Amino acid sequence: MSIEIKQLQPLVKSYLKPGQKFVSYECKSLLSTGENYGSTMLSILIKISNEDGKEETIPCIGKTVPPSQFLWDFFNTKNTFKKEIAVYNTIVPELNKFGNELGIDCLMDFFAKCAGARLSLDPKSEEVDADAFIILENLKTQGYESCDRLIGFNEDCTKLLLGDLATMHAATIAYRLAKPDEFKTKVLPHLKRQYAFDPPDDVINDIMKSWQKAAGKNPKCIPYLGKIEEAVRNIRYYLDNPPKGKDMFATMTHNDYWVNNTLIKFVDGKPVKNAMVDFQIMEFGSLAHDVIFFLYSSVELSLLERKVDEFIQLYYEKFIQNLVRLKCDIIQYSYEAMLEEFALIANRAQFTHILYMLTPILTAKGKAADLSDFGYSNFILNEDLLHENYFKRLHYVVLDFVRKGWI
Repeated sequence: MSIEIKQLQPLVKSYLKPGQKFVSYECKSLLSTGENYGSTMLSILIKISNEDGKEETIPCIGKTVPPSQFLWDFFNTKNTFKKEIAVYNTIVPELNKFGNELGIDCLMDFFAKCAGARLSLDPKSEEVDADAFIILENLKTQGYESCDRLIGFNEDCTKLLLGDLATMHAATIAYRLAKPDEFKTKVLPHLKRQYAFDPPDDVINDIMKSWQKAAGKNPKCIPYLGKIEEAVRNIRYYLDNPPKGKDMFATMTHNDYWVNNTLIKFVDGKPVKNAMVDFQIMEFGSLAHDVIFFLYSSVELSLLERKVDEFIQLYYEKFIQNLVRLKCDIIQYSYEAMLEEFALIANRAQFTHILYMLTPILTAKGKAADLSDFGYSNFILNEDLLHENYFKRLHYVVLDFVRKGWI
């Protein structure tokens, strides 16, 4: 079914080359239910005419606000939609400019290009409304593809993505240290915490019980069910009082970097490039948030079981390599200091974050709730809706966090 977009033509005007004219467009839903929650994603085909009168079609991706008031409030869309636009139009260009000054061509080459964006049909408005819209290049037409959220990334993909996370984190830190005034005025204002999550007490209690029941299916997890209760009951406190790691590890964090929020380009079966997407809850915080959440939510489980410590070491090495090429003094950035940072963030924030997100990530395909009906109750486990890999991953997360002394 075709979807109407109001006043699309002015939005794509700057994307057209000289002599090209907008003719028409076709638009339809891009993702199936359960593949995205924070926005509505659309596939758009824009028909244009060239100077010679010949027509061609430009494939794009459209992103607009979520379809329900609950999700609007949940993702604090009135603020986070602005943040996403700022990432594309302000932060990434600023960091790439910084890289150019150091002789690095396109330091942050793992972001899609934004063709146009608006907060409202009213060009003078600074408030996000139902007509807010972002148009991005369609990376799938360039060979990029999504991976399976139910399985996770293989080793080659994991190494590629950890390298890009290390680049993003190190670039922000280097820029902050080299240009503190510009960082405070151009970048930091867009990275404020703006995520809203406040389930009622009865729902929190039901979520806790359902997670404990699921974890208890593995006898090895039973001694640690109290850790799950502690994590769930402290969710509001941790959100209002996020753990403060060492300032040297403070950077721009994605905060929601899992399988569906990145696209990978393969050549002869090997991953060669990556493109991050979905930036509405980017923040200024510890780099450990992204690394821990990515690994435990999105790497193929059998691989994670064998190599999780190796992957953390790899991330550290890539991070240091990036700091060096960005002319940073690395004397304070020891591996031991990073492990201490990981332990703090894992215990105070990421254990809870991972447990909450495993539910939507590992809901079986075709069984996710329609977004118009999504609410806090959807975080209460319904075992009939979950893929079998949910329980394996949940048990591994609990036991590996215990092994590392993180909980």
